[in-house]
Amino acid sequence: MGTPLAVLIVEDSEDDAELAKRALIGGGYDLTVERVETAEDMNAALDRGPWDVIVSDYSMPRFSAPAALAVLQRRGFDIPFIIVSGTVGDDVAVAAMKAGAHDFIVKGKLARFLPALERELREVKVRVEQKRMREQLLISERMASAGTLAAGVAHEINNPLAVVAANLEFLESALAKVGTEARAALEGAPGGGSHWVPWLEARLTQAQEPLSDARDAVVRIRDIVRDVKLFSGSRDEARGPVDVRAVIESSSRMAWNEIRHRAQLIKEYADVPPVEANEGRLGQVLLNLLVNAAQAIPEGNARKNKIIVTTRLVSGDRVSIEVRDTGSGITPSVLERIFDPFFTTKPIGVGTGLGLSICHRIITDLGGELSVESDLGRGTVFRVVLPVSRGAAVTASSPVENGPARRARILLIDDEVAVCRAIQRVLSRHHDVTATNSGREAISRLVAGERYDVIVSDLMMPEVTGMEIHGELLRQVPEQAGRMVFLTGGAFTPTARDFLDAVPNPRIDKPFEMKNLLAIVAGLL
Repeated sequence: MGTPLAVLIVEDSEDDAELAKRALIGGGYDLTVERVETAEDMNAALDRGPWDVIVSDYSMPRFSAPAALAVLQRRGFDIPFIIVSGTVGDDVAVAAMKAGAHDFIVKGKLARFLPALERELREVKVRVEQKRMREQLLISERMASAGTLAAGVAHEINNPLAVVAANLEFLESALAKVGTEARAALEGAPGGGSHWVPWLEARLTQAQEPLSDARDAVVRIRDIVRDVKLFSGSRDEARGPVDVRAVIESSSRMAWNEIRHRAQLIKEYADVPPVEANEGRLGQVLLNLLVNAAQAIPEGNARKNKIIVTTRLVSGDRVSIEVRDTGSGITPSVLERIFDPFFTTKPIGVGTGLGLSICHRIITDLGGELSVESDLGRGTVFRVVLPVSRGAAVTASSPVENGPARRARILLIDDEVAVCRAIQRVLSRHHDVTATNSGREAISRLVAGERYDVIVSDLMMPEVTGMEIHGELLRQVPEQAGRMVFLTGGAFTPTARDFLDAVPNPRIDKPFEMKNLLAIVAGLL
């Protein structure tokens, strides 16, 4: 197995370049070699890169090593650069080093030149790998920090968003009730007041429209927050049944800003079962594939171009997800290396060359396959194939139907005063609600003998968490522990995730629709 190195040889002598190539391949290197003679050739080769090392003749009739270095510096490339020369002289060596060369080799006799070049390439390889490892660690740290920050921001947004959503729902319901009562009063008024009904209907419509628009905006924000939580929470490596369609929807929303100006997004979903995967990791892969597909298409002609996402069942026990674009396609030489770490055709500062490599590793670790096919000038298709899960899919955002419920006694626990007040306002229309912002007070009430049909509690609170309330109830009043419903803005700690996995109690993610919470309450009754 050779050592992969992409070597760009700047040499006007085709014979010298060929000799170097043959000798290095014979020495066990797996080389990708191109020879350039002019600045135009070099610019074109850099566009086709990337290259691990550049070997340049010092002086040539049409080009030179200093000129090649100038091209690199102007383009912003940081690539190890080795200068070779047939001239023995300190002045040439000093000039080469001042120009910024990595090293200087006197070409002299072939017997001395080739071993020296091979030795230099081995050393370059070690340095390149060390640099890549440092870059990968730095990128991983930045991604982890960004994920933690995003998760924290999403969590903080959830509470005020839950307040807005609950209050809008309450206002819509209250407005409808007032309209019904006013309409009945006008129609039954002595002397007749029915002629005022059209006026009332117009005013109700005027009031309902902005409320409806606001609720639609809240739903959009809720979806964005859930998507951010999904991708930032990928540190959790737990696997289970994952709804492929739901993850595609989240990924496409996250990628929409990249897609919208470049192509139409077409989704062709077959009826497929859940796959065995990690939701966050799969979302990370699909987001990367969608963004790459968009970036393969120039901006400005979105009606003509397409990105097509397809799902289908293959071999009976595996699900295929395809992301197909009508972009420029990928050359065969690039296609061979597309999953290699740090390989990228994007400019410096735009791509790290880690995205597809990480995607390939994620899918492989999940027991699946990631493959690519491309037709130059016509487009590319990436195909993810994953095993079908043997469990049942669970999605937090699945709609819940309302069910009939008797009027019940409910204890509501949330440290956020506004959240508590908003939820209480809606629940109180159907049930008798006692609210508290203190987990300690809740425990005291329950231990002292108060009993409730349902206990709705925030999971993460600063003093006493919902998990601790549940544990205390299990010890002292276990029948009440089974009556708990957990509200969560995101279980980010391992303890919280393990807890939710272990207990059978219902849970609902903030922000939520009140009809879903009412349905859960009805189920417990």
